[in-house]
Amino acid sequence: MIAAAIAAAVPFAACAASRPADPARWALWLQAAPSRDQDRALPPQIVRTPSAARDDAWLERWGRSSPSIEWNGVALELVVKYQHNPLRAARMLALLHAAMHDALVLCAKAQCSEAATRIAMHAAAGDVLAHMYPQETGGRLQALALSASAATAAAHDDYRLDDAWRTGRAAAGAAIARALDDGADRLRQIPVRPAERAGLWRAAPPLNIYNPLEANAAYWKTWALESASSIAAAPPVEYGSPAFWKEVEEVRRVASALTPQQKAIAAEWDLGLGTVTPGGVWNLHAARLARGRGMDVAQTARVFAALNAAIADAFIACWHAKFTWWTERPVTVIREKLDPDFLPYVVTPAFPSYVSGHATVSGAASTVLAAFFPADRAELARMAEEAAMSRLYAGIHYRSDNEAGLDLGRRVGTRVVSKVIAGDY
Repeated sequence: MIAAAIAAAVPFAACAASRPADPARWALWLQAAPSRDQDRALPPQIVRTPSAARDDAWLERWGRSSPSIEWNGVALELVVKYQHNPLRAARMLALLHAAMHDALVLCAKAQCSEAATRIAMHAAAGDVLAHMYPQETGGRLQALALSASAATAAAHDDYRLDDAWRTGRAAAGAAIARALDDGADRLRQIPVRPAERAGLWRAAPPLNIYNPLEANAAYWKTWALESASSIAAAPPVEYGSPAFWKEVEEVRRVASALTPQQKAIAAEWDLGLGTVTPGGVWNLHAARLARGRGMDVAQTARVFAALNAAIADAFIACWHAKFTWWTERPVTVIREKLDPDFLPYVVTPAFPSYVSGHATVSGAASTVLAAFFPADRAELARMAEEAAMSRLYAGIHYRSDNEAGLDLGRRVGTRVVSKVIAGDY
């Protein structure tokens, strides 16, 4: 049934994605159309800075290329710099690209020029990132937005852009309002643990962290899902059953005989703190595909907004499963029952096993990208399956964690695609 739904949705979405973009008809990702604040005007002396026109590389990057791709690169640099965990990175990217998408849509409804549309997107991005990264030097990210706007104005010889700047900053205001009320900044209390039982998650070596990471992420506000539980994973394999011990033995067997290729796959997808994270990898692939296909500014904005909404919702749904079932990681089972010296190839993350976050996010991301890039559907599916299998090679997930995660993520991705097609976003 799930495969049939995906097969039905993807060609329809691909057809919709291939038609000429009409952003004026797209719905907003953020709940309310932002108001225009008259004190948010674009400083004219910045816009007309002559140096922007003289620097050809800067002009090309910020004046002519896709704002979504360029700001995505800035955002991923910040993810690495501040060592965001994957859930926090996904939340930030969803807010950033929703604001840029909505700035573009609002400009389209107002029949803005190309330059005005780009400047609205720059303004939205600068404000959202400045809010999300208060540790950055004060004004740096807004200054980057102004510099990008100067390059845009020079590239298009269009300086009547105050309204666009206001529109972008207002769209950012809607994203910031959501960020302040999406549940992610509540006191990070650890939920009540289930009563002690065999198979319950516990601190895993070598880190032995007792409190699980982002245990309340299932309560964050979703984008396309009604709630974290509206698309749910099936119950995990029962602890102690023959099927369970078969999976435990598989983890141990694979870990004891990893091939160089399997080690490389496990290492490549080991995307923890200090990396772009799993969601970031899928954003890099989206940028590569959008550039390679010559996708226009509007469609690129739509791809990134849908992709990052799906990734954010996939994480939320995944965390709902993890903290519904609290399943034990392979390393603690194997060390207690089979081999006290066992350690997996990569460090086990500090949260329950079922379902795999990498698999869930990859299932969602590959499904959304396949809708916009149907010619790459098979390669995207292969990448998602590799991301899921990498966790078995790494020794930190059972096979069923990965398979159920892929299934859950694909259903989340299909939900996002169907909403985009229907015009909800």
